Amino acid sequence: MKRLGLRVITTCLLIGLAGCTSSSGSGQLVADRPVAKPIDFNQPATPQAAEKAYPVGDRTEQALQAVAARGQRVVAVGFDESANVSRALFLSSDDAGKTWTRRQLDKDSLERSQTFEGATDIAGGPAGFVAIGDGPSTVLWHSPDGTTWRRLPEDPKVIRKTDYLRAITATGSGFAIVGGSTVGGNHLVYWQSADGVAWRRTEGPSIGLKQTVPGEVAGDQIVASGKTVVIAGNLSTPESKQTDRLQYWYSTDDGRHFRTAVVRGDIATDYRVYNNALAVGDGKFVALVQGSGFDEENNSWDSVVVEGGATGASWQVAAKPWMLGTAFDDIPGTLVKAGTDWVATTQVSSPTIDTTVAVGPTWAQFADGTDANSQRARGTQLVTDSVAVGNDVVMVGSNDRTGSTEPAIWRYAESRVSPVALPAELSGGRPSSHVNLLIRAGKELVAVGDVSNAPTGWTHSGSTWQATTLPGRKNGVTPTVQNAATSADGRLVVVGQKTLPIGRRAAVWIRGTNGQWTEADSPVLGVGARSPYGGPSASAIAVGASGWVIVGQREDGDGHTDAWSAYSKDGRAWVEGVGGKALPSKADADDRIRRTVGQNLRTIGTGEAGMTTVLAVGSRFVAGGDRGDGTPAVWLSPDGSDWKTVVNLPLAKGVHSANVFGLVRLGNTLVAFGDYDRNEDDSDGGWVTWTSKDGGLSWTNQIAAPAKAFAAELVPVPDGLVALGNTGTDDDTDAAAWFSRDGRTWKAVPVPGDRAKGRGRQGLVSGVVDGSKVLAVGFDIPPAGGGYYALEMDIPK
Repeated sequence: MKRLGLRVITTCLLIGLAGCTSSSGSGQLVADRPVAKPIDFNQPATPQAAEKAYPVGDRTEQALQAVAARGQRVVAVGFDESANVSRALFLSSDDAGKTWTRRQLDKDSLERSQTFEGATDIAGGPAGFVAIGDGPSTVLWHSPDGTTWRRLPEDPKVIRKTDYLRAITATGSGFAIVGGSTVGGNHLVYWQSADGVAWRRTEGPSIGLKQTVPGEVAGDQIVASGKTVVIAGNLSTPESKQTDRLQYWYSTDDGRHFRTAVVRGDIATDYRVYNNALAVGDGKFVALVQGSGFDEENNSWDSVVVEGGATGASWQVAAKPWMLGTAFDDIPGTLVKAGTDWVATTQVSSPTIDTTVAVGPTWAQFADGTDANSQRARGTQLVTDSVAVGNDVVMVGSNDRTGSTEPAIWRYAESRVSPVALPAELSGGRPSSHVNLLIRAGKELVAVGDVSNAPTGWTHSGSTWQATTLPGRKNGVTPTVQNAATSADGRLVVVGQKTLPIGRRAAVWIRGTNGQWTEADSPVLGVGARSPYGGPSASAIAVGASGWVIVGQREDGDGHTDAWSAYSKDGRAWVEGVGGKALPSKADADDRIRRTVGQNLRTIGTGEAGMTTVLAVGSRFVAGGDRGDGTPAVWLSPDGSDWKTVVNLPLAKGVHSANVFGLVRLGNTLVAFGDYDRNEDDSDGGWVTWTSKDGGLSWTNQIAAPAKAFAAELVPVPDGLVALGNTGTDDDTDAAAWFSRDGRTWKAVPVPGDRAKGRGRQGLVSGVVDGSKVLAVGFDIPPAGGGYYALEMDIPK
């Protein structure tokens, strides 16, 4: 899909006013005066109460994802997000991780970089270091020494558009990567290279990398010792109940052929378990998996040690160390053997997200090695990878104590863990922000989005936009903004979701007529009495004559995602939406599991059902989305609380699938719009509209833009609709606009200003009628970084 106007990475906001002149001819725009210089808003102009309660840091995001060593040289990689772009972050150390220096890509590599990419794993060997990463497409970087880096040219024959990379390791003959392909159902792919530069691709099933039973399989970890290569992954079987299990493959001929390993004991069949860390030491292969471990009586996830022997051919549970199990959920992080000690880390999801370090020569001798001052505290502190350097261990990850994410490194040396002081050059930059929507609230214009993941509202005042951080940020809680609507009395209602350490909930903010923001709360919006692993999230809101309606989706925590809605007469008390036959809310005896009650809201396919948009039509409401089978649909409700009718929308000839992204009203005609795919792996589709003249009971469809186009919003104007969006794909898009008098036939109109086109990503995301103009929010993000701005467009006649 091509929703480049939505969040792809955290971004830096630039909002200003731009101009263009009058139209010339039907549906035509002519730009004949210069565009005003945009006004840069990297942060709110004055501290807000929400920032004092929870600081925002430097508003840039950096984190380390992986680490590798060759001798005393240690190299860590990750990502650096700033000014609306993300780049791979490279650090190196020549003293076993005590001091670090930031390294840069060469000039040619920077020019070829996508606006969003980051490094996810690294391996070091005799031929140097190789890092893998992703963005709009998969990326490889190579360095002969860990200090000078270049981005390898893309070869579509070696890494195809449908391929993805998961993990890399050094082998006896060079390097090996495990990943997969989405073609023909998910399957494994294996890559090998002698020098880290030239790579050979092999379909996994042809060399034995295939699952034991039908289902989706992933290879997430890979390690090698001599000519033995072991891959660990997870297998999800296509059953109604979540049945994830372990999967291992091993090769004793340097990766030329693989065999499926045996997993013995109860963990092979009765557990929902996931591979998280794979290592080799003491002449054996070892894995840390997430399962029901030491703390079984509290029914929480814990780290379990599984051993695979000298070749990785046979696996079974070796230990359930008490250090790796608590009353909270313990998610395995890393595992490495250094000298005589094993060093393991886990992520503990409690009121905060902390790290536990367990150290010992045997599993039974594991003792607490955690540095409480740096690895247990407010916010989140994560260890994502570790490597042995002689008898020491270097651990890398991140923390967000400052209010934004920063890289973090720890060393285990001389029987203790201690944090490493990093130079200031590793963080900083221009803050990252994002604008979702521009809306009129009474006489004011308000933009909503976020600054470095902090929900934010900007109020238009003269030639500036004043930013305010919305309330609700706290330790372990990440809120996001999705949509907004205004009430008849001038209040602005913003909805989104809050991601919690476990589970999620819908989020609602209200801006009063006095300009003050408050956060609404209700059990209906939260996860109370439902699964702590699921919960609702809000995608859109509409305010009509009969009340307020929020729509979205809700996970039950057991593999089901249903459509979800909530209704309120006045925004104070909320009830959950229903629709159709009432079904049992509990799938089994587990009190934590609760599904949406209404049959019309339940997913009917193997995918996720969800309402993505909602529109008030008098006292009635119309919602759009997907019922879980890939078919676009609309729901109809006479009052906003009971979705009595569901209508599947037709697909045009040659269209494989489509979604509903928005709804508007044009006179007595309802217009729905979304984007479409011509096949399962299509990335060049266009956008489509559906129209209904009978209140949503029947619809006709038409392709608005045939290919490589996306519409973010339809803006009602006096003589029709203006669509705002972009053309192009992935990292190469231009801002675009279209005009229609009837919602069926669309004609492209030019977008004024020199920021509408160029290298990187440009587009329009939202707009409102402002006098005789359309005031739109656009983004301009060249490879060097850019941001969001406001521009004026004449209304087509």
